[in-house]
This record gives sequence, structure tokens and C-alpha cells, in this order.
Amino acid sequence: MSKTPNDHLLFELIHSLTKSEKRSFKLFAKRSGATNESKFIKLFDAMEKREQYDEAAIMKKLPGVSKTQFANLKSHLYGQVLASLRLSNLKDDIDIELREQLDYIRVLYKKGLYTQSLRLLNRAKKVTGDYRKDLFQLALLDYEKQIRSQQVFDLEESYAEALDKETDQAMTRFNRVQKFFTLATRMKARFVEKGMVKNDGEMNNLKALFYRNLPEYKEEELAFNEKFYLYRACYWFAYLTYDFEGCVTYAHKWVEIFQETGLDKKRRAGYLKGLNRLLQSAFRVDDIAAFKQHFELLNKFEAEEGPTLASNTEVLLTKYKTIQSFNRVFLLADFEKQQASIESLLADIKSSKHLIDLHNLMVIYYKAGVFYFAIEDYEKSRYYLNRVIDDKGKLRSDLKGFARIINILIDYDSGDEEHLERKIKSTYVFIEHQENLGSFQEAFLEFLGKLGTIYPQDLRKGFIDLKNQLEALQKGTYTKKLQLYFDLLSWLEAKIQRKRFIEVVKEKAAAHH
Repeated sequence: MSKTPNDHLLFELIHSLTKSEKRSFKLFAKRSGATNESKFIKLFDAMEKREQYDEAAIMKKLPGVSKTQFANLKSHLYGQVLASLRLSNLKDDIDIELREQLDYIRVLYKKGLYTQSLRLLNRAKKVTGDYRKDLFQLALLDYEKQIRSQQVFDLEESYAEALDKETDQAMTRFNRVQKFFTLATRMKARFVEKGMVKNDGEMNNLKALFYRNLPEYKEEELAFNEKFYLYRACYWFAYLTYDFEGCVTYAHKWVEIFQETGLDKKRRAGYLKGLNRLLQSAFRVDDIAAFKQHFELLNKFEAEEGPTLASNTEVLLTKYKTIQSFNRVFLLADFEKQQASIESLLADIKSSKHLIDLHNLMVIYYKAGVFYFAIEDYEKSRYYLNRVIDDKGKLRSDLKGFARIINILIDYDSGDEEHLERKIKSTYVFIEHQENLGSFQEAFLEFLGKLGTIYPQDLRKGFIDLKNQLEALQKGTYTKKLQLYFDLLSWLEAKIQRKRFIEVVKEKAAAHH
């Protein structure tokens, strides 16, 4: 997700609008007294019709408008579009609705209409309970104290005490939620930047960080939001420490609390994220039956909820559906059968690229590179792998290392060995510099570096020896799931049996079924 220059913000906002939202804006503007000749409507139309931002061309559509006036006009239009979006999202976004109710409660309070204010407040409290909106509940409790403190109410001491107790409980719950949330965020940030732990030192440091910042709790006493963020934190900790069965457990709890409370229909983004994690977990433990079941849930969600999703949740669905469709192909090995579907999803990713975070884009590009390597479309595989390799940021050095390894395999399999030695050396240096060089990758790269010195008649034996060596290394704590990045063992098996890589992968998948 690239940063948008300040002078492009309005243009980006207008081009993010759906057809329905554009119609709503025009109606909103007309209700405000604007006509088609209004300057800000002309500016809206001029920006909507352009594919790229060109300030000079847009200003030509607004004769007589100076640079200063143009800046003010853009600011006014930006506010009008936001106001229109707020109105059109009022019924679909519970946070916007609750903020509006808070405003109404405040207005009635200031007018001295305390009974009416309290009436609205009680309705809003029910909604915050239904949606588990803790922060809004705290705001409502604060307003309730102010309203009931007025002389028009007979405020009994017992009621004041109950209100104070309710506030303390809400504060305790909210503070615990924040601690769980912060811990979950730190675990995910650690993964996005560096990947999983790679040695005992990293493992011990991560455990110390996690348990030092994990507040005391009794799970059965936790409210929804406390459980939600606790399960997220525990999920990421389990993943970082190779506890993939733990990932399954916490992802399942994550999804289950949404389904049990009916919040899968109300807080859809949070539910969708949990469902994605459940699919990821089934993929990591190679549970095909569970993956198929959860994938059906994802399809059902798309069919039932897709048409009414907010733009940001729609983007979540697009990227998760793409990632999990790749994972499904890797589990079932039906590459050719799913190629059209995969390419359709990649087209959706391309059109939504500006809205997708860089981390998930890198994951999608990497998986696309693996997919096209398997079907021997090396040109497309290189294209997607290079999108990962060429990123200069700090994200996912683990993916960048494996993308380089697969790029080397493409050169070897396609007979393009002119730069092979240089690529092997640069890959070795990169992975070692990023502290991602484990014994598994080191053994593989060392063998590739010696390929030019092995006689053709000895090559098959070399592949067999390397495969045996890697299978032994794979049993280690920090190497046991490297096959999830790329199936190097199947690539070696293909060389040993003189078969295509995709044939070996399909045979393994068929045997597993």
C-alpha cells in the first residue's frame, strides 16, 4: 500500500467510490443546494473522468479559478465527499451510528432534556452490548453519570455505587483488552519483519517478551473482546514458535466466539481474519479435510456477505481468497485445473493493489511465483518472484531468501546457467546477512554451488545424498516446516526419478489423500 501524495488525496478518494456512493454524493450535494454548475461539482466530475491525476488538465475544466481558490475548492469537496460517505454508511457501520447517538445524547443533555437524553443512552447501551463495543460503553457510562447527577433525578446511593462498579469493570476489561491487543500486534510485527524464530536465542527472547507482557487472566471470566485479542496474541506466538497445533486451537477459538455470539454477521472483518487464520493453520498441519471445510465457509461468507461488505473488508476478502486459493492448490496439486481461477484472482489483486498492504502483496507474489514454477511457466514465475526480491524494505526476509532460491532453480531447470554461480553466491550472502541461513538452506546452496564440478554420471547420486541430508535436517525444531515455503525435497525427487516437478508433487498429494 503506497503512500499517496497530499495533492492526490481527493483524487484517490473520488476513485475509491462505488457507483452507488457516487450517486449518493450527487444527491447529497443537491440537497445542500448545489447544482451541476457549482464549482465543486465540476471539480468532482473532472476528477472522476480522469484515470491519472493531472492538476493542470483538471484546472482547465475550471476557468477563472486561481491556484489558491483551487486548493480551497479541493478542501471543500473533500469534506463534502466525506460527509456524504458518513451518511451513506450510517446504517451499515455500527461505530458511525454509535458516534451519532453519542452526539444526540450530548445535544439533549446540553438542552436540559435529561429524560430524553437518558432514553437514548439506554438504547445505545444495548447496542454496545450487542456489538461488544467496550470503548463506547465507557463513554456512555460517563454520560450516564453526568445525566443522573442532575437534581431532576432521585439518585439513590445504591444506584450510584452500582454505576461506579460497572464503570470499574468496564475500565478493567478495556485495559486488559489493550494489553492483549498490544501483545498481538507485537507478535505479528515480529513475524512480518523477521519471520519465525530461527534459533534457541530468538526462541528464549520471544518467550520472555510474550510471557512478561501477558496479563493474568481466567479465560472463562473474559468477555468477548478480551478473548478476541487474547486468541490473536496466542495464535501469533504459537506460529512464531512452530506450535502449529496451537495455531489450529487458537484460530478455532477465534472463529468460534464470533459464531457463538452472532458477531460473524456484525463484525465481519474480525471474523474474516479469524477464518483466514484457521485456513492457514489447516494448511500448515497438512489437514486437507479441515482445509476444505473451512474453505467452504469462506465461499459461503463471500456469497452471503460479499455484496454488502465495506470497501476495506471487501479488500480483505479478495486477498484472503487469493492466498487460500493458492494454499488449496498446493494441498491438492490441481494446478492446471485451477489455473484460470488463480489468474482471475491475480487480476483482482492487480486492480486492488493500491489498497493492499505490502506484506500481503509479497505473500501473494511469492505464492504466484511458486505456482507458475510448478506449471513451468518460468517467465511468469520470475516476474512474481522478482516483485518479492526487488523490494528494498525490511519485510519478510524469509520469503525474499526462498524467492532467490527458486529463481536459481528456474535457471537450472531451463538451462540458463550463465549467471548461476553469481546468483548462488549473492543468495548465500543475502540469507546469511538476514540471519535466515539455517543448516537446511546452507546445505542446499552449497550443493548447487558444486553442480558444475559433479560429473553427469554422478549427478543422480549427488541428488540422492542431498535429499537424505535434508530429510535428516528437516527433523530439527527450526527446519521442520521449511517445506511450507517451497517443496525442495520434491524438486530433488524429481531430479532423482527424472520426472517433472509437478508430477512428483501430484503423486505425493494423491498418496496423502
